[in-house]
Amino acid sequence: MKSPRNQTVNYLLILLMLLVFIALSVQVKAQEKITAQPNIVLLMAEDIGIDLPSYGTKGLQTPNLDKLAKNGIQFNRFYTNSPICSTSRTSLMTGMYQTSMGGHHHRDKENVLPEHVKPMTHYLRQAGYSVLLGNELVYTAGRKLDLNFKTDKKNPVFDRKKKIEAGKPFFMQIQLKMTHRAMDDTWQQVRKASKHPVALSDVEVPPYLPDHPEVRLDIATYYDTLEYIDHEIGLVQQQLKEKGVLDNTIIIFMGDNGRCQVRGKSYLFEDGIHVPLIVAGPGIAANQINNDMTDGIDLTASILHLAGIQVPDHMQGQPLLNNSNYQAKEEIFAARDRHDEIVDNSRTVVEKRYKYIANFMPQVPWDARMAYYDIPTVRPILPLLRELHAAGKLNADQATFFAKTKPREQLYDLENDPWELNNLADSAAHQKIKARLVKKLDQWIENSNDHGLSKDANGDWQPVLKAFDICSIRSAAERNKKLCAGKTAKKNKKKKKTDKI
Repeated sequence: MKSPRNQTVNYLLILLMLLVFIALSVQVKAQEKITAQPNIVLLMAEDIGIDLPSYGTKGLQTPNLDKLAKNGIQFNRFYTNSPICSTSRTSLMTGMYQTSMGGHHHRDKENVLPEHVKPMTHYLRQAGYSVLLGNELVYTAGRKLDLNFKTDKKNPVFDRKKKIEAGKPFFMQIQLKMTHRAMDDTWQQVRKASKHPVALSDVEVPPYLPDHPEVRLDIATYYDTLEYIDHEIGLVQQQLKEKGVLDNTIIIFMGDNGRCQVRGKSYLFEDGIHVPLIVAGPGIAANQINNDMTDGIDLTASILHLAGIQVPDHMQGQPLLNNSNYQAKEEIFAARDRHDEIVDNSRTVVEKRYKYIANFMPQVPWDARMAYYDIPTVRPILPLLRELHAAGKLNADQATFFAKTKPREQLYDLENDPWELNNLADSAAHQKIKARLVKKLDQWIENSNDHGLSKDANGDWQPVLKAFDICSIRSAAERNKKLCAGKTAKKNKKKKKTDKI
């Protein structure tokens, strides 16, 4: 027969076990609540390369991004599918190559999405998400959209004038625009206001640029704007914390295209399409580095997958996170077409080591004298570079950008030549490698239904040239004043705020 004391101990043990079970159940349910439908914030920085301390760049301080990378996963080989903002964002918003659905020309507002193609936010909204654009804490409120297709006013891409609602999951896209080269002296003002402007001596000058004080100042000022947006990211995170939603929010940081520099934005060099991607939040383990080949269409699929949404069949990417069916890619593809008044056509395939670029309009030089890039505050060192080139003061690597034509083909060994200085397209020792990449690119153009190319009678790819009214493009109209005089004054006046690059 058990003593009253033993019975009391047993009762206490049972009660303790019951309390532990209840506590664990509550914790599990709370965790399930956190991970069921997480909030997702997409921070999209404009015109940046992998120029961050977590990627190995020295001379600047980005504590918030450093912490984000430490707490989550950093993708070291993430590429946008275009080196131009609107085409890159069009690809991201649709989850398709911009060339596959007609969105490959910069600011082509006449393009209509195929009936079965919907913006990513359409599927998020169907799943119960609020889809929000911008945040008042960042420069210009971060509400820039810039898509190359007609939008439905009855079903807008983002919810109009909505804010975070209690108990409802949200997707928020915030454009970090301070890194974008403006038509005024915004960048210079950021540097003047900085308490610790980046020292010129800390700047690493790429070998395709001359080591000149003006060049160093240009890069240092760019770094200052990176520090500026890092501060903005900290403000957004603090706001989420104060609203009590940070713990259930996945934060994604990316660049929309490469840095606004020669060989950067607009071009298929690494500095034009290789950008940062960092993801952190509930369900994502810390201190991860991913070196797989990934791109923008994969990010679209990832966002939907994280929200618990099945990725539509027409989307061309795959979820990068928490995906049991994930298979690492061997290569990524990207394309460049019309940018403002400059009509061009190039395609690239990038493997981990080798990269091939096909220039289908080699007659169009890299320095094509685009009106936007000739604005002094947009590429302030461009006049200097042209002057040095005319005086014969640039070396061969630096002078290449100013050649009168582009090579028809470019092949680079990124492992041994990360700055893409040595074109191996005509190297006898690399013809098998080139043939492999040409075949991959040819198959991609064919299989992805590239709207920008068609085959001629000989079976060779040729650009599909689309007629554009250059007077409808403000920068082109300003450059062709005689041709466009009186034709688009009223239209340009109405579009003044939205037609900036």
